[in-house]
Amino acid sequence: MENKSQHYFFLVLLIGVSVLTIFIFYPYLTSLLVALVFSVMFRPLHRWVSRIFSKRNQESTLSTFITLAIVAILVITPLIFLAKQIYVESENLYFSLTEEGQRSQVIQSLNALSEALSNRLFNVFPAYDFNSLNITTYIQNFLEWSFANLDTIFSSVSKFALQIFIMLFALFYLLRDGGKLKQGIVLISPLNDHYDEKIFSKLKQAIRSVVVGSLVVSVIQGILTGLGFYIFGVPNPALWGSFAVVSALIPGIGTSLVLLPGVLYLFFVSTNLHALGLLIWGIVAVGLIDNYLGPSLVNRGVHIHPFLILLSVMGGLVFFGPIGFIAGPLIVALLFALLEIYKTTR
Repeated sequence: MENKSQHYFFLVLLIGVSVLTIFIFYPYLTSLLVALVFSVMFRPLHRWVSRIFSKRNQESTLSTFITLAIVAILVITPLIFLAKQIYVESENLYFSLTEEGQRSQVIQSLNALSEALSNRLFNVFPAYDFNSLNITTYIQNFLEWSFANLDTIFSSVSKFALQIFIMLFALFYLLRDGGKLKQGIVLISPLNDHYDEKIFSKLKQAIRSVVVGSLVVSVIQGILTGLGFYIFGVPNPALWGSFAVVSALIPGIGTSLVLLPGVLYLFFVSTNLHALGLLIWGIVAVGLIDNYLGPSLVNRGVHIHPFLILLSVMGGLVFFGPIGFIAGPLIVALLFALLEIYKTTR
């Protein structure tokens, strides 16, 4: 009886302390999760650096620091500047739509675009009067949601800098001591070590296939879309490129949801040459990434339908906020990995 009481008391104490620990770590969950994903993504780079600077010793502080410096210079720094530009453009667009004079100008531009489209189609379809439909209200509401999520990231420069610092710090130790951490988790896990190893292996495959194969490819497509908009003169290229990142996850149509309106905008507002140039850019630069790079990365790991990845991203954004872009697909990928293991244990 005494042993049972001690056992139950210990379990309650363990659960209570674990919950408190989660609350303590919760403010830095975004940084830790990004660091975990980056540690899997850049493990091959770390191995390569270790071969050169520390004779394949991946626990070397020097090789880990060099890997971290490469990741910061080539990946994190450009993403910070890109995110800042997206924030500025969304802020400018949002405030332009809330100011009455700018709203009227937007409606006039839409009416002019509608009239030009009607004339090009020989007046088969009459020009639509956007004064009867306050489309700017819908755009404003959408931007309010987007701006609110961006504002949570950039609300405090010092807080954002702290999150980046913690992420880099966590990434450093995950790269250098990831093997020891994995061994420690296997030792305390009540599951058979064989199953633990299988779960780690499947989780690594899930990160590489879903996060790298789908999310990273969509980010590359979004960057290329924004670059095409910038080259051919579409306003707010970074903002529309960020929308292209999400639309790239939609099976079948993807970035065309953002590219085609951009082509039509150039066709009616700018020149046919610019519109043709953006169309070719979308087919060649953005389309090739989707058709060749994406499948080659996704097929290396856990197979999840693109529609489920899209739902996991949208649901993750609603449930977790900005970090849901990574957390949602990662949780769904882990579920599929565990289901695969479950099938082999029956």
